[in-house]
Amino acid sequence: MRHIIAAVLALLAGAAVAQPRAPGTDYPNRPVRIVVALAPGGNADINARIVAQQLSQQTGQQFLVENRPSGGGTVAFETVAATPPDGYTLLVGALGSHTLNVGLYGNRLKVHPLTGVDHITISSHSAVAVAVHPSLGVRTLAEFRELLRANPGKYTFGSSGNGTTGHIAGAMLVQMLGVEAQHIPYRGSAAAFTDLVAGRTQFQADTISFLAEHFRSGAVRGIVIATPERSPLAPDVPTSAETGLPEYIATTWTPWSTTLGTPMVIRQFLYEQIAEALRAPAVGERLLQLGNTIPEGMTPERTRAFIASEIERWVPIVRASGASVD
Repeated sequence: MRHIIAAVLALLAGAAVAQPRAPGTDYPNRPVRIVVALAPGGNADINARIVAQQLSQQTGQQFLVENRPSGGGTVAFETVAATPPDGYTLLVGALGSHTLNVGLYGNRLKVHPLTGVDHITISSHSAVAVAVHPSLGVRTLAEFRELLRANPGKYTFGSSGNGTTGHIAGAMLVQMLGVEAQHIPYRGSAAAFTDLVAGRTQFQADTISFLAEHFRSGAVRGIVIATPERSPLAPDVPTSAETGLPEYIATTWTPWSTTLGTPMVIRQFLYEQIAEALRAPAVGERLLQLGNTIPEGMTPERTRAFIASEIERWVPIVRASGASVD
């Protein structure tokens, strides 16, 4: 019996040693909290949950997801910024939380994406598409433009909240088409889509990963995808260039960040673990099926540089769109 107990203890000890840890540390030695800046059911939330499950398997520690969608992601930023810089609180966001809010809030933004948090990586990119309710009777972007021109201010579009990707992508389209429409913010893409399907709103800009299944079901109609190439998830939806609006380009992405001052050794470890998770078939294949593309080599340094370049690109667009928050 003593030999059996000793063998079991040895196996357990070996398993513990085998768990990866940040070099020179015992991180992670307790559960890690992942604060998602958007509501459940959206692309960022799905990314976070799929990757978190794989990280839990890889490290032997739980990675627990918690949604804080209020304020277009500002509440999530403030939540993470107030925690110790030890890598036990992570932030997962999107284009809106990490870029668009800079243009929307300006000096009112309490935690700036470049100076208020540290960055880890980006797990995916997802193109934005535009869905319309079938009752509008339009099948092309040109028909959509003419309908809105003939009815200024009559139609509405929903989004997952003020300052989110869907809000700005929708407002940008309205501006580029030279038409008028009213924005209605919701608490998440799913809530906005419920009203779109019910006909209470008439169109919605959102990620192709969220909309594709609804295009296939016929619940809504896709009139444009804001990328140079069509998506295999929705091959019948024309690109912005094909619709005569090549400048309408919008792609969101899923950044992973953490508290400012978190040691680079921990951030580098998390980058490597997330990269490994994305290579796992259960993760990578699932994200691809949902319409995401997975970037490679998005180290902490490259992630910060990418976010800085996206802020430089999008802030003027946000301000020109006239979009605002209370």
